[in-house]
Amino acid sequence: SDSFDPRQNIFGGARYLKMLLDTFQGDLDLTLAAYNAGPGAVRKYQGVPPYRETLAYVAAIRSDYESSLR
Repeated sequence: SDSFDPRQNIFGGARYLKMLLDTFQGDLDLTLAAYNAGPGAVRKYQGVPPYRETLAYVAAIRSDYESSLR
C-alpha cells in the first residue's frame, strides 16, 4: 500500500514478478520484458517487444541470472 516503504516495495515487486511469471507460464524472457515494457507490449508483439531498452534489459538480467547459477 506504500510504495515508498522499502519492505512493502520489495514484497509488492516480488508479488508482481510472480504474477507476471504465472501470466507468461514461467517464460523468464517474457516475464522480464513485461516487467520492463508492460504485459500489454508483450502481448501486442507476441514476444519480447523490439524496444532497445527492453531488449537490453532482458539480456542484462538474463546474463546476471545465468552468471549467478555458476
